[in-house]
Amino acid sequence: MIDYHKQAVLFQQLYVLKKLTDDWGEKNICPLQEPHFNMAFMPFFMAVGLAGKSSSAIAATLKVSRQAAGKIMKELEQSGLIKVEKSTTDARANLLQLTEQGRAFYLQVAEQASLLTSKYEKLIGKKQLEMMTETMEKMIHFHEKLHQCHRMGVHIDK
Repeated sequence: MIDYHKQAVLFQQLYVLKKLTDDWGEKNICPLQEPHFNMAFMPFFMAVGLAGKSSSAIAATLKVSRQAAGKIMKELEQSGLIKVEKSTTDARANLLQLTEQGRAFYLQVAEQASLLTSKYEKLIGKKQLEMMTETMEKMIHFHEKLHQCHRMGVHIDK
């Protein structure tokens, strides 16, 4: 017999963890940047990385349309955190790079993330944190496979 309450808890946990993580970011990261940084942009900003990345690669990594990624990247560019350059290897592609201001903010965010990770390690232990991260990656890959199969019209039961 299915325990429906137990099955519903997964969605609650994912929602609450994201909300609380965003709240933590609003208090600990957003004030580091003027004007106030929008936490919804964080995955996109951090995906640019210190080496830079194409807008298409970021869209693919974050599983959003290129248009959606482009809109957020335009906001990040207007805030002075990133700059857009034409790719030297592909004239159709744009390479996103951090500005000096963006690089400084990126390093501050990485430092805050490191502090949070340390707190997680103290809370649950390094091994458990690594296992949790690996488990989340497996779940992501599972859903990517489901999505790919769905697009191909294939149904999987596992």
